[in-house]
Amino acid sequence: MATIVIQVSLNATGTGLILNDGQSNGPDITTNVKNGDIVKWKLIPNSGIASIDAIHDTSTDVFNPDPAPQVGNSGIWQGTISASAGNSETYCIYYTVGTTQYNQDPKIQVNV
Repeated sequence: MATIVIQVSLNATGTGLILNDGQSNGPDITTNVKNGDIVKWKLIPNSGIASIDAIHDTSTDVFNPDPAPQVGNSGIWQGTISASAGNSETYCIYYTVGTTQYNQDPKIQVNV
């Protein structure tokens, strides 16, 4: 079981996200994981994003347990890749810039 950290910051050219998982960097990355891996999303301080509000599955149940904010670690969310997650899964990050909420749909590639 590995821990994958995805750094989250605001795209300087707009209101979209830039995600960096150490292998991919950009607005539409695919993060490579294995079943049982822990995924952490770390909001880069002072990046222009007020908060990460939620992280939800959009295809199948890729996370078990579902991602949740980490107590005492402002801006860090954590979830675990489900034992039953398939090959390529999508999920959605909901976040706030200023007072407006946005969302973005990156991908998880399981068992690579």
